Amino acid sequence: MPVDETAIRQWGDRHECRRNLPLLVRRLIRETTPSLAELRFPGNEAIDLPGLDGQCEAGQATAWVPQGRSVWEMGCNQEPRAKADSDYEKRAAEMSRDDRKNTSFVFVTPRRWKTKDEWLAERRRERSWSAVYAYDAIDLETWLEEAPATSRWLGELLGVASPGILTPHEWWQKWSTASVPSISMRLVATRRHNDANTLLKKLRDGGQVVTVQADDRSEAVAFVIAAMIEAHALDLLDRALIVTSSAAKIPTAGASRLIAIADVADGEGIDFGDRRNVTIVRAYPKGRSDVQESVQLSHVPSRTFRSELEGMGLPEEEAEILARNTGHSVPVLRRQLSPDPEVRRPVWARDRASAKQLLPFVLAGSWVERAQFHDDTVLQLLGEFADGEAEHIRDALLTLDDAPITKYGNTNIVVSQLDALFAIGPHVQRTDLDRFFHLVPELLGERDPALDLPQDQWWMANVLGRGHIYSGALLSGLGDTLCILAIHGAEICGKRLQTDLAYRVSHVVRSLMQNAGEERWLSIRGHLRTLAEASPDTFLDCLEEELRHPEPAIQAIMGTVGRPGSGECLRTDLLWALELLAWHPVYFSRVSGIVFDLQRFEIKDSWSNSPASTAQSLFRAWLPATSVDVAERMRVLRNLCKRFRSPAISVCISLLPSGGTGFAIKPTRPRWRALEQDVPAPTNVDLWEASVEASKLLLDLAPFNRSELEQLLEIAPSLHPDDLSRLVGEVGRWALSASDEEKADLRHNLRRRDVMHAYQDGRKDDEFVVACRSMEAALEPVVATARHRWLFDSSYIEWRSLVENEEDNSLSWQKRDALVRQKRMKAIADIREEIGADQVFEFGLGVKQPELVAQALVPADACPEIGAKWVTRALQCQPSEPASIFLRQVLWTSGWNDLRAVISILRQNGFLGDIAVQHRLAQHLPGRAPGWTIAEELGSDVAATYWSTVSIAIWDYATTNEVHYAIEKLLDAKRPRSAFAATGLRPERLSPGQWERILQAIAYGQEPDGTLPSAYHLDEVLKRLDEAGDISDERIAALELPFVPLLCSYGHRHHERTLAVHRELARNPSFFVQLLCWHYRRRDGNDDPGQQELRPERQKFLAELAYHTLEGWNELPGLNKDRVVIEEDFTAWADEAMRLATEADRSEVAETHFGALLARFARRRPWEDWVPLTILDFLDRAENGGLREKFDLGVRNARGVTTRGPYDGGEQEHRLAGRYRELAARYENSHPRVSTLLVSIAKSYEWDACREDERAAVGERWHP
Repeated sequence: MPVDETAIRQWGDRHECRRNLPLLVRRLIRETTPSLAELRFPGNEAIDLPGLDGQCEAGQATAWVPQGRSVWEMGCNQEPRAKADSDYEKRAAEMSRDDRKNTSFVFVTPRRWKTKDEWLAERRRERSWSAVYAYDAIDLETWLEEAPATSRWLGELLGVASPGILTPHEWWQKWSTASVPSISMRLVATRRHNDANTLLKKLRDGGQVVTVQADDRSEAVAFVIAAMIEAHALDLLDRALIVTSSAAKIPTAGASRLIAIADVADGEGIDFGDRRNVTIVRAYPKGRSDVQESVQLSHVPSRTFRSELEGMGLPEEEAEILARNTGHSVPVLRRQLSPDPEVRRPVWARDRASAKQLLPFVLAGSWVERAQFHDDTVLQLLGEFADGEAEHIRDALLTLDDAPITKYGNTNIVVSQLDALFAIGPHVQRTDLDRFFHLVPELLGERDPALDLPQDQWWMANVLGRGHIYSGALLSGLGDTLCILAIHGAEICGKRLQTDLAYRVSHVVRSLMQNAGEERWLSIRGHLRTLAEASPDTFLDCLEEELRHPEPAIQAIMGTVGRPGSGECLRTDLLWALELLAWHPVYFSRVSGIVFDLQRFEIKDSWSNSPASTAQSLFRAWLPATSVDVAERMRVLRNLCKRFRSPAISVCISLLPSGGTGFAIKPTRPRWRALEQDVPAPTNVDLWEASVEASKLLLDLAPFNRSELEQLLEIAPSLHPDDLSRLVGEVGRWALSASDEEKADLRHNLRRRDVMHAYQDGRKDDEFVVACRSMEAALEPVVATARHRWLFDSSYIEWRSLVENEEDNSLSWQKRDALVRQKRMKAIADIREEIGADQVFEFGLGVKQPELVAQALVPADACPEIGAKWVTRALQCQPSEPASIFLRQVLWTSGWNDLRAVISILRQNGFLGDIAVQHRLAQHLPGRAPGWTIAEELGSDVAATYWSTVSIAIWDYATTNEVHYAIEKLLDAKRPRSAFAATGLRPERLSPGQWERILQAIAYGQEPDGTLPSAYHLDEVLKRLDEAGDISDERIAALELPFVPLLCSYGHRHHERTLAVHRELARNPSFFVQLLCWHYRRRDGNDDPGQQELRPERQKFLAELAYHTLEGWNELPGLNKDRVVIEEDFTAWADEAMRLATEADRSEVAETHFGALLARFARRRPWEDWVPLTILDFLDRAENGGLREKFDLGVRNARGVTTRGPYDGGEQEHRLAGRYRELAARYENSHPRVSTLLVSIAKSYEWDACREDERAAVGERWHP
């Protein structure tokens, strides 16, 4: 019913009219004025703000709105003239005459104004404004006839019914309030792929029909409304109506297009009348495949879904569970939250036939339609379907409103199994359940075919044809059904059918786990979380029984297989299953015992999922993994200490301050079983009580062995002071029976802990420092060698007083070095005094770093006699690695003093008479001029030994002559790799010619056991050759070529320099074809001339060089110094290369590599200035069809490795597809073949995008 003049006048008597009249006028203007440039009408609370009631600027005049700028004033007074006069004079006084000449004045009143015409005539005669207008209730009634959307909006305010027609807000209120709490607008409007922007653009474009598809019709309508409201799209809202009945009479649209949103059942027709000025929005379920160019709604992002549920008043954990159980579906959520039984029951559950058809799919949960899977067979058995019948029924279900099934690619998923099972529960029969419980154990317990492969190939079982014949989606869905029936089975159908479904589920779990062998555990490892939630008691019973065996078969899933990055941690699902059950107080103690017991199996890998880490998470105080409070958890831990000493110690240590990791991931809560009690929020008191009890519990476990004491000393500063005192006593008792070496090791650990405490600003008199002093005294070894060994285990040592001086900034590094040296020399003096000088050498061979003992025995200022003494002692010893290190250090130190004098003393003593001794001495002489001088004085044979073994590093102190001499000698000794290592850090110390010799010698295979140069240092040397200018690019390329696998491994470069081989490739097409001939055979299968003369290993070597060179080639032919493509050069190179490749019968692989090069070049170019015309012209040649195909492949390969968030979907691919379509449009006339190629590339990215979108949607909606 339209709003008439009487209703408007009556509305004027109500207080709300004053707030809403500006909104009414604003909507009227917007709906009837198509060329608006400006519109501002403050309403509601803003009406009290000073200034104009409204202002507008229109490009052209309408019957109601003047052209140009107009100011509007309004009044609800009983006598309109007084208010009109007041506003007229006020605005005239505020504005200059020039401004008023270009501005119209308009006054609006909801009253009937009898003298309006006289007032207008009077004011117009004044010519104070460009024009003057006034509208009363009669005018508003007329204006509303041209604005049907605004008329309905006002009718809503006035309580005037209009059958079958609602305003957007009116429709939303009815729809959203069907659930309690009401569904938020943002939850409906926010979509993963920003579908709201697409919809709003289509509405603003003014097409005749806009179609929107969602999970059901009402969700699509809700989305349209929510999208407009959330975007504050008043230009759309002010002319939108929702048609809810086919009998509704659609009012005629005014100057602006009416937006009519149809919300009627499928098949119901609506008479829209004259459609020329109406945009019809049709809402359909996604299953309608005949709808074209629709806005297909993506899902609501999981984070938004959960956060909006929290905003609606649901607790965080409840919101997370509800979001997951509803499949992040808005229609399912609306039903679940509704108290109305009619809303709660979907249409597909209202008759028995539909429910019976749906049941097999709901029991399966999800399935995949692929040739390698037999999921369709399972559906046939569950539903007793004929061949092909399941697919037809599925297709019919997809077309339903609020369809219970959705499809993403090849994956079919029941939107919400829990919702669907409750809905069709009244129609489930015992025979349906019998079929299910007969199949499930066989399917979940099927032997994993991957077990036929070696363990390191399990991860690629699908590729090798050893994958499961049933999809993971199906097995997961069946497991979820098992859990739902176990927990909710009685409510769904168990009571009606008089069957204990929880018992039947427990029987399935027991049949899979009880007395399982290794293969069974390996086969069911992925289902353990499901089995745990399905029947917790049975699950724990079977585990406890298994662990009572002397050699439990479950040990088979306690390790890992495969390599890092592609392997699998087999125990993960078992530990996660136990973590899920630990949330329940009734199972916490049993779970903890099992986790502790699992620690008896040795874990040799570094995966974070381990029984030890799980045990720590169960008792962690600051991030609870159970609803058991802290006090009860500590009681459980104390009870477990009696049986599981070592695991309990580790857990106690983790509970101490700084005893455990500061990072942890929030444990996953049970999906199906609700917690019986709330999880207590951790407090500082909880953390303190847990740490105090853990500290006490640790010391209650006394006495300790050495390993346990080492653990306790590491965390000693975190112990409670009372327990720290107890630890001091325990250390003293242990020391009474320990050996000196054991005490020394433990004392060294204590010293490290003491030093760390000093770094942390520990006071000299605090409890831990005092305790340290007592324990150090108790642990002090009697024997000097044990007491001082720690000084020679590392070149960098620390002790508390040294650290304290460093922290006070009172110690330079020189003073520090002197103190350390002094402490070591004093230690050597103590040892010599106790065991004798001769035994000091034996001590030196027994420490971790013998050179430190040598430095203490032969300091820098030692006389030659001391050096000679210890050289003699080392040479008398049997050759060994420690003796060699000791001897090398003594000779190195002597080399800085007077090495010649040391050698002279050895000669005088007759010690160098033995040739074997001379050679051994030569092997340890320093790699400096004094060393090689002595070696050469001992004779040519000894010198040869020296140069064949010496390690030389050229530093700044070496003269140029010494550098050149050493390098020449190393090259003469056929040690080019050592020569490179000697000067690789300073390539400028050698001439380009010397570097050429070194690289050639390495390439020829000399010194194969030497250290190969690193790619970085090799690049630096080659860069020096580039800059030298006296070696041609061709010679540098020849030097580089043998090193390409190192410089450009598999095409990967980490240096800015362009390789000379790649520059040569870009210059010389014959070199390009030569590499192709090395790497590829002719297409006709024949050998190239001379190929048979090459040894197989030589052919393989050349093929590898060619492969790495071609893979890393990025230098485009025809580029000048300014990186501009010269057309003549590029075309000449390309034509010649293709000609030579054709002659060599390798044209196809030439196109592959050349096309990949062009694709990589294009990839690095900006989209606005993509590929130069020279390349486009070449690609667009009719004869280059093969090259275009390879360019297509190269474009996708050039993209490289991509990363994306788990739920990003194909966002990257959508952008790329759009870019390539833009390029295709740009070149469709100038280069039509290239344009066709670009469209093909765009389509391939669109296909990839669709696949990624589907994968992300499945992951986010059902496995967030």
